[in-house]
Amino acid sequence: MNILNKLGFGVRSPDPSAMDPTIPQSPDDDSPAPGQQFAQFGAGCFWGVELVFQRVSGVTKTEVGYTQGLLHNPTYEDICTGTTSHSEVVRVQFDPKECSYDALLDVFWARHDPTTMNRQVCLYCFELIGVGLFLRWLAVLEAR
Repeated sequence: MNILNKLGFGVRSPDPSAMDPTIPQSPDDDSPAPGQQFAQFGAGCFWGVELVFQRVSGVTKTEVGYTQGLLHNPTYEDICTGTTSHSEVVRVQFDPKECSYDALLDVFWARHDPTTMNRQVCLYCFELIGVGLFLRWLAVLEAR
């Protein structure tokens, strides 16, 4: 054990019995406010990403969290071990009359370069139109 471990900075591995790669990824049981939509973005540490989206006109709410990992309800300490396979995400609630999903993708890609080594990138569409817009963006990025 090195001095950093003794000071409490060591890596704590989650209880292996709590890690289950077969945890069902069920849909959220909440819904956006009436007339609103959800979009979810992962781009590394969520605090900076959340701040960018909070400043977008038409965004009415943001929430940060973890998704797609091996623990059902991970803590920050669990995530810091680097062994849970979670991604940090920001869920954005927006008014599509004031802000389009396409505009949110503009903000996301202006803020995040997925080709940078060790950067997380994930996008979750809650409406079918988001999938088509994402695929269009992907084609643009691949053409660069």
